[in-house]
Amino acid sequence: MLDEISQKVIKELHTDARQSFREIGRRLGISEGTVRNRVRRLLKGKILRMEAVPNPQQLGFNFICVVGIEAKVGTPERVEQILVKSPNVYFLCGCTGDFDIIGIFIFRTPYEFDDFVKNVIGNIKDITRTRTFVAMHITKSPWGDMLDLPTLINS
Repeated sequence: MLDEISQKVIKELHTDARQSFREIGRRLGISEGTVRNRVRRLLKGKILRMEAVPNPQQLGFNFICVVGIEAKVGTPERVEQILVKSPNVYFLCGCTGDFDIIGIFIFRTPYEFDDFVKNVIGNIKDITRTRTFVAMHITKSPWGDMLDLPTLINS
């Protein structure tokens, strides 16, 4: 569980990951060393990862869709291993319910998606059915919104 200081450090980094540990410490009323140690532990524990998160839409990837995939019994992991190699796969997970796999896929145009369906999905023999949901607009995304950690953790 994250304590309040760690949550605040993460929030500061999410706001501007380029600010110095000294600046974060000043803002939070803690020492630079405390910030450095917290970040080191968060990174080591894989609670936090420091990276740039590009906005696919600003890069021209304006066709974003969610695809539910049903696979033959015993083959979902094999299907996932094939799909995960595609740069168009933004998110992929095994799940329960009507589908075995759910993925978020990004493309520049519907034509690129059509090509992907024909040449990638269509060539995976273990896929028995798909259902596509095209994003008409995005209300919340990893590239535009921050998790409300205190509320999420304490709820």
